[in-house]
Amino acid sequence: MAKPVFVLVPGASQNPAHYAHLLHLLQSAGYGALSALLPSVGSRDPITASDDAEYVRSRMLLPVLDVGQQDVILISHSYSGMPASAAARGLGKADRLAEGKSTAVLGQIFLASLILPGGDGRSVQDSFGGHLPPHIRLDEERNLLCCDNPIPPLFNDVSPVLAEAACQTSLSHGATSMLSPCPAASWNTPAFQDRIAYIHTLDDRAVPYEAQRMILQASGQKWITREIQSGHSAQLSAPEELAKVILELAKQWEA
Repeated sequence: MAKPVFVLVPGASQNPAHYAHLLHLLQSAGYGALSALLPSVGSRDPITASDDAEYVRSRMLLPVLDVGQQDVILISHSYSGMPASAAARGLGKADRLAEGKSTAVLGQIFLASLILPGGDGRSVQDSFGGHLPPHIRLDEERNLLCCDNPIPPLFNDVSPVLAEAACQTSLSHGATSMLSPCPAASWNTPAFQDRIAYIHTLDDRAVPYEAQRMILQASGQKWITREIQSGHSAQLSAPEELAKVILELAKQWEA
């Protein structure tokens, strides 16, 4: 039986090249892999959270499911946990079987991600008490969220040369995406019961470990959890360990 395809949605300001080595490791284990730049990354246009979710669904998930006829395991990182999970709503195995479809999103893996229920009219900023993280600066005139020095929050444990290279393409993030209502998630739907996993990054300075734990506790769901001794960008600082964890989780859901 064919292995599922990993669809990886990059975090805010990050791009697929930041995940290239991780994706190579997953492909070397025999799994297909796909990633793409979120519409809100590097955009001054009013790209909403729902726009990001629709892009993930229509251009990343459905092409693999319906055209490629492959099952998917969805990986999201940081901000992308919100639009990625919304994109998977109705695409779980039970959902797709009910529609007579033979492929589905088998599971969701969240790496230091935002876990928001959505569908309640609240934005990312609203969900965090009306404030953005301290390392993010709102440039209202350009409709951008800027991080003036990404290394301390995002790449604190990444080798200096690699961290500097990643900073060159860590693009400012479209502000509208974090200030607009979050679409309804799928991690809390019956189709994904026992099919959601969260990877904690223990030395994270962008989404601290304690905040990650609080996010999961507030979700009210049963999660499969794993931990990695890394900062926020484990795909750059600990790709081999991260790939090992992802592959172990994937085997639990393979049809």
